[in-house]
Amino acid sequence: MKEIRLFDYQQEMLENITEVFSAAVFDSVLYNEKRKRVNVGSSVMVQMPTGTGKTYVMAAVVKWFLDTYSKGEVWLIAHRKELVEQMERTLDRFALDYGEKDDELTAKVRIRVLSIQWLTRNIGDLEKNGFRPGLIIVDEAHHSLANSYQDVFIRNHKALKIGMTATPCRMKQASFGTLFSRLITSPSTRDFIMRGYLAPYNYVVIGMKSTDQQIINQLKGRGSDGDYSVKEMDEKLNIPPAIQRLYNSVMKYAAGKKGIVYAIDIDHAKAIAECYNALGIKAVALDSKTAAKTRKKAVEAFREGELDCLVNVNLFDEGFDCPDVEYIQMARPTLSLAKYLQMVERGLRINKKDPKKVCMIIDNVGNYRKFGLPDRYRDWDAMFEGDMPGKGAVPSYVKKVNCIIAVDDEMMMVKEAETGRKKMTAEELRTFKENIVPFEVKGEWRMGLKSGDEIVLPPIYSYISDFKGIYAVFHPANNHMVSGIIDKYGYVIVPAEYRGFHFINRYSVLGIKDNGSTERIML
Repeated sequence: MKEIRLFDYQQEMLENITEVFSAAVFDSVLYNEKRKRVNVGSSVMVQMPTGTGKTYVMAAVVKWFLDTYSKGEVWLIAHRKELVEQMERTLDRFALDYGEKDDELTAKVRIRVLSIQWLTRNIGDLEKNGFRPGLIIVDEAHHSLANSYQDVFIRNHKALKIGMTATPCRMKQASFGTLFSRLITSPSTRDFIMRGYLAPYNYVVIGMKSTDQQIINQLKGRGSDGDYSVKEMDEKLNIPPAIQRLYNSVMKYAAGKKGIVYAIDIDHAKAIAECYNALGIKAVALDSKTAAKTRKKAVEAFREGELDCLVNVNLFDEGFDCPDVEYIQMARPTLSLAKYLQMVERGLRINKKDPKKVCMIIDNVGNYRKFGLPDRYRDWDAMFEGDMPGKGAVPSYVKKVNCIIAVDDEMMMVKEAETGRKKMTAEELRTFKENIVPFEVKGEWRMGLKSGDEIVLPPIYSYISDFKGIYAVFHPANNHMVSGIIDKYGYVIVPAEYRGFHFINRYSVLGIKDNGSTERIML
C-alpha cells in the first residue's frame, strides 16, 4: 500500500470523517424495525467541489478503515460505469487491492468496487456468501436518495457510511438526513481558487434581451425531476440559427482551445458536432448510449489533442477528469443547481502543465441568471437538511415581461479571472475574509469593500451596509431608492430590484417590492 499524501484541507477532511466514525459504536443499529433511524454518528455526507481531490480523501478513508478494523469489507458504490472505473484507477494508484468482476460473488476480499445496478441484482448472493460491508462509500451521493441506495443502507445498517459529492442538494428540497447523520463541508470554491487549488475563470453569458434568452424565459414544460422539459428545449433550441450562435461564441471567446459542450439531448449534440466539424472545429457527439469503446476512444483523442471538442449529453457532468479542458460551453439550460455546478466546475481543475490556466465559461443559455457565478457562496447545510431547494431562482424581470423584441446583442462578460492575485495560505485566507469591510471614498459618495489595504470591490455603489453573516445590502450609484444584496466578495446575490429587505435567517430574506408587498428570496 502506497503512502497517500494529502493537502492540508484533505487531511482536515479525513480527520473530521474519522473523528465521527471513531466516536460511533461500530456494531450499532441505525434503523429500527420501522426503518427509522435510532442513533447518529456512524454516517456522514462529505461535500467537496469538483477537482479538489474527493477520490484522494476516499482512498485515505479506505486505508484508515483497513488499518483500524481487521474485519468487514469496504464497498465503493457508484451509479455509472465511468465512476466505477475512476474509483478503480484511484485504488490502483495507491496499490489498494480490490475484487475483480469475474469472481465478485465468490472471492473473499476487503475491497469491492460496485455499480449500484450490479449490486441491486446481486446483493442477495453476496449476503448468502457471508460478504458484508463494514464501510460503504457512495460516490456522487446526491443520487443516494434513490430506493436502490436506501435498500443497501437498510440491509447493512451496522456499517459505517460515507457519501461524497460536490452538490449535496435536490431540486425538490429533500433531506439527506434519512441516510446520513451529518454533513461535513470543505472550503468554498472561491476559497480553493484563491489558494490555487482550482483554476480561475472568465464567464460570459448571453444578453438579457437576446433571442435565446427570450426563448428560455418562455419555456413552460417541466420533466419528472422538475427541470425543463427536454422535448420542449430541443424543439425551441435545436435549430440552425441557435446552433450557429453557439459556434460564433466559441470562435469569439475560445478559438483554438479544447472544450466540453453540454447539449440538451443526442439529436442536439449531433447537430452541434455536425455544425462545428463543418466549420473547422473537430468535434464528436457522445451520450450514455454511445458504445463504451467509442466513448473511450473519443476521450483519449480529446486528451491527446486530436479532437477539439466533446459535445455530450449528461455524460461528463460527473466523474470526468481532464485538467487541460480550456472552456466549458453550456448549450443546455437547467433549473438544477447540481447540474449547473457539475457542468461549470468540470473546467476548473488546475493543469500542472499549464499553471497559468484560465477556464473560459461560455453560457449560451443564461444559467448565470438563475444561479449566479460558480464560486458564489452556497448554504450546503440548508440544502442537506432539506430546508432549501437546490433549484435556480428565475429572475423577477422574466415574470414581468411577456413580449419583448429580441435582439442578438453582444454576450456579457460577468466575471474576469483574477490572475495577478498571490496564492494564499489557509491562515492568510482566513484573515483576509475576516477583515472584509465596507469603505467609503470621502467626497464622492461611493462605497466598496476592502480587506486591509487590498480592494475586494471597487467603490461602485452609493451605499453598502454592515454585513449580516456574509451578506450586505447595497444601493446602486444611480438609484438610492432600490436595494440589492452582495456577499463578502462583492458578488451580486440579489439584483437591485427591491425597496428593502428583512433578513429571516441565514439563507433567506423578504424582499420589499414597490407596492409594499413582500417576496421571499432564497440566498
